[in-house]
Order: sequence, then structure tokens, then C-alpha cells
Amino acid sequence: MDYSTTAQKLIENLGGQSNIRTVTHCMTRLRFILNDESVVDDKIVENIPGVMGIMKKSGQYQVIIGNNVAKCYQEVTKPGNFAGSSSAADQPKEKQNPVNVALDFIAGCMTSLISAIIAGGLLKVLAILLGPSLLGILETTSDTYIIINAIGDAAFYFLPVFVAYTASKKLNCNTFLSVMVAAMLIHPDIISLLGSDTPTRLFGVIPVIHGSYSSSVIPAMFSTILLKYVEIFIDKITPEWSKNFLKPLLIVVIVAPVTLCILAPIGLIVGNGLQYVLNGIYNFAPWLALALFAGFMPFIVMTGMHWAFVPASLLAIASAGFDTMLLPAMLSSNLAQAGATFAVAFKTKDSKMKQIAFPAGISALLAGVTEPAMYGVTLKLKKPMYAACIASGIGGLITGLVQLKAYAFATPCLTAIVQFVAPDGGQNFIYACIIAAAAFILAFIFTFIVTKNEAPAEGSDNTAIMTDADTAEPAASSQPAVANPLTGEAIPLENVNDPTFAAGILGQGYAVIPSEGKVYAPFDGSVETLMDTHHALGLTSRQGTTLLIHVGLETVSLGGKYFTPHVKQGDTFKKGDLLLSFDLDSLKKEGFDTSTPVIVTNTDDYQELKLTKTGAVNAGEEILTLTR
Repeated sequence: MDYSTTAQKLIENLGGQSNIRTVTHCMTRLRFILNDESVVDDKIVENIPGVMGIMKKSGQYQVIIGNNVAKCYQEVTKPGNFAGSSSAADQPKEKQNPVNVALDFIAGCMTSLISAIIAGGLLKVLAILLGPSLLGILETTSDTYIIINAIGDAAFYFLPVFVAYTASKKLNCNTFLSVMVAAMLIHPDIISLLGSDTPTRLFGVIPVIHGSYSSSVIPAMFSTILLKYVEIFIDKITPEWSKNFLKPLLIVVIVAPVTLCILAPIGLIVGNGLQYVLNGIYNFAPWLALALFAGFMPFIVMTGMHWAFVPASLLAIASAGFDTMLLPAMLSSNLAQAGATFAVAFKTKDSKMKQIAFPAGISALLAGVTEPAMYGVTLKLKKPMYAACIASGIGGLITGLVQLKAYAFATPCLTAIVQFVAPDGGQNFIYACIIAAAAFILAFIFTFIVTKNEAPAEGSDNTAIMTDADTAEPAASSQPAVANPLTGEAIPLENVNDPTFAAGILGQGYAVIPSEGKVYAPFDGSVETLMDTHHALGLTSRQGTTLLIHVGLETVSLGGKYFTPHVKQGDTFKKGDLLLSFDLDSLKKEGFDTSTPVIVTNTDDYQELKLTKTGAVNAGEEILTLTR
């Protein structure tokens, strides 16, 4: 690859040297800060030879290059004097769009809760299935039914407490004081007080608006934001000797009454207002609303806007008992992405695309996780994305016409379709199955048609897609597994909160959420790359495996802070040697996502990469097997 040509075209298409304020690089990406992003045509940049993709994040225009990013960076910086350097420590911080900040905060509050909400929702569905209205196995007065229903209800009833916990982690403030304030909102005495007909007054003069805060989301978010700033203020004014007892007391004395009298009612009004707007749109023309919502859902998910609808969806399920907007629309969208991705998997002769498309399709179909399908397949090839959107829009049209309802919060997919079982039986579940099948089949057919004998775009790296020439497969031979380099929790790569890693653009592998700050050698080999910021390592084994270990997401911005390398570029090492240590607690305290991708960057050299274990893992365990 001639990176001088890549660099020349990048500078030209990013608006020239005068439009580039700074340029830095991390392990895989060039990170530009531009004076004016509006002059850039993203499609042209994506199709420059050597460019694997782009991302826009935190005021940066990120160009994904891959393993040879350092070479490309050298070529980019040759023509002119840019303010940046290879370390990101000194790059200026841009003000983020308030909408993006709000969405990021909502996502940070809700993401970790989804598993509990899904479990609770499906347990309530199980109670419905076993109850007298359907299978008739359990009576609603039986002990078993009451227990199952209560377990399911717990995830929703105590939602303010859960949100307060995650919000405090996101804002890095006192977790237990935040939880304490949120728990006050659903204390039995408060519920009884605010549910009576008698006006309530704090200190006899301050009116307290009546309302129910169980299953609410926004009041706990507001109270935690307030607590964050009150905590900073109180910390400044309290003497050191009194902080252990006076600081928490003052924080609660200020935050709790303000939350009860002002923030919680405002949060309830905001939540109800959003639900009112959505209901108004839905009631005006449900078929049109759902057709547009489902058709544009992939782009809504890409921008993170879907998180704005999650609180409204939960409120609808808690109050009305069902959701008619977000979850029904996502059912159509997720199944359409699965159908389009499987069509690509069956049609393409490109072995690399097959390796990406099949697992991405399965992820969308069975788990409702569509990011690998979108970023790795449909959006990358464009026409499959158009086909999926059209199929999803048709599914949404049917959804609106039959007024499909979701009775439990779960990521819509084939395995969670029971969330559309209505308490009184009826046709709702049958409608859901028909819509899911229609979206999947139509997307598959449309994609299969529009990509027939399609030539690759000029400059695209998908050079073998949709051609008739077979790709020769190398003879399979087993190779010893790559040892896990970190102790923690192993997760599939598609679960990483970064589309570049999740879509497998840089290669296949997995990620570890570390429980200790040490990276050990996964095999005998050498250090090919060690970033100046020390957050990422590029390793090569004696057998030729190239491995990227990227500690945390966006940790390049720390400029090496909290990282201590124990090797340097060019060093050789033995399996199990300590390569890198980092201050895990400090990374968490500063709000960084510590998910650490472990990626085989020469994935094309292997017929199969298999992750044999997820969950709790120790450094040194062999959990990734490779077949040449």
C-alpha cells in the first residue's frame, strides 16, 4: 500500500492543510480535528485506498487505517506543519454537542440495566404464559405465580434505584448517596403520602406535588446530576476533620428535598410529555409513524438517538402495560438487518465478508444486536442497507396497521419474540411473527436482487464482493490457542461499545473487561508496535499471528497517563511475561470504558477463529483457537 497517495488524498478531501487544525494517531486511527467538518464528503474519504472507515467522535474526525497507521501518519504530516503529534495528550478539547452529551448520559445510565430489564420483562411474560388466560397452569393467586411476577416486577419497580446507581458511576459521584435519594422516592411511606388526597407540604410551607415514582427513570437521573454538583460544592466548604460525617449529611439534606419538591415532578412531567408526544404521533397515523420509524431505525441506532426513546418505552410498559413505538419498530428493523446480512453471506464469494456476515447475521437474528451487521456488512456495502431499510419500513407499515404491542422490554429478536404475547392471548403474537418473517424475508430477497453481480466501488477494500470467481481456501491446520492476556470478564467482540471494533473492521477476536491492570504475553513473540501513549500493543507470535491489545476505549486521550510499559518496541518475550500494567481504578474513576479488545489483525490468514469461553477468565487461559 502506497500511503503517500493515501495521505495526499486525505489532506485534499479533508479540506486541505488549512482546514486541518491537528492530526494525531492511535493504534489504528488517524485522529483529525478540523476547522470545518461540513466541507468533507464522508463517502469520498471512505473510498480512499487504505482507508477502512471513518468515525466522528468527541470533536474528532477519525480515519480508520489499521495496523499501518503510523506509516500513514508519517506521510500525512510530511507536507505541512500540523499542530498535533503522535501523542494525544496535548490535543485541544472541543465542546461537545449538548444533544450528544445528553444521549451519552442516558445511554450510560441505561446500558448496564438492560439485562435486568430484559430478564424482568421476560419473567412477566412467563407468568402471562403460565397464567389462566393462556396455558392455565398457574392461578394468579398461587404462590408460584405471585413469586414469578414479583421477580419480574422488581426490575421495573426499583428502576429509580438502578438508574441512580448507574448515573452515579457515569458522573463519578457518591453512589450510595445517589441510591439513597432515589430510594426515598419509592419508600412505602412516601408512596402512601403522595398517593393520598390530602395536600402534602414540607416544613409546613413547601408544597410537594403528588405522583408515583416507581418505574420512573428521569427523576433519578436529575437527582444524581444535582448530587454531583452539590457534592463538589460541599467538599470545598467542609473542613477536612468533618468530611466523614458532615459532608454526606449536608449533601442529602440539600439534594433529597430539592429532588422531592422540584426535580422528581419535573422528571415526571418530562417523561409524561415525551410519552404524550409519541402517542400523538402514533394516534395521528400509526401506519405512517411506524413505517418511517422502522425504516429509519438503523440510522437512529447509529446516532444513539434510540436511547432517548428507552425511558418513554419503559414508562409506557409501566403505565399502559405495553409499548407501541420503539420495540415494535425495532422488531422489524432488527430482523431486516438480519435478513440483508444473511443474503450477503450467501451471495458473496469473498471469504472475509462471509466470516463477518454469518456471525453478524446470527447476532442480529438471535440477539437483536445489529451493530456488527450494520457497520461490518450492510452500511459498508450500501445497497444491502437500502434494502434492509425498505423491508423494515414495510414491516413498520404492517406494524402500524395491526397496532402491534410489546408487553415486555427486551431487545426485539427471534429468541425474545415472546415479549409480544398479550396477557389476554389474542392475535398480537401472531402479528409479531408475521411481521418478523416479512421483514427478514423481504430484506433477504431485496438484498439478493440489488447486489447481483455488483462491482466493487473504486477504492473500496471489498474487492471480491458479489463476483463469480471462487476464492481459494487454504488448507486447514490447527495452531495452538492464543492465551488470554488479561484477567477479567471475556465478552464477544460485537459487544464492545465501539463500532470499529464491534464490526470486526480491524480483525476478529474478543474483548476483556479487566479486573486487574496487567497485560501478559499471550504467546512467544515480539513487540511490533508500542504506542507512545502506551495504551495499545501490537504483537507478533513465532507462528505469524499478529495481535492487537487495546486497553480501554478512547484511552489514547490520556497521553500515557496511568500506563506503565514493561517492554519496548522490538523486544522479544515469552508467553506469560508481563508486558504492560495500568491503573485500572483511575481509568474507571475518570469514566473510561475499560473494555479491552484482543484482535487477530491478520484474520484473513485463518479459516476459523473460535472463542471457546466467555465470562470470568484468567490471564494465561487459552480461550481463542485458530485454524489456518
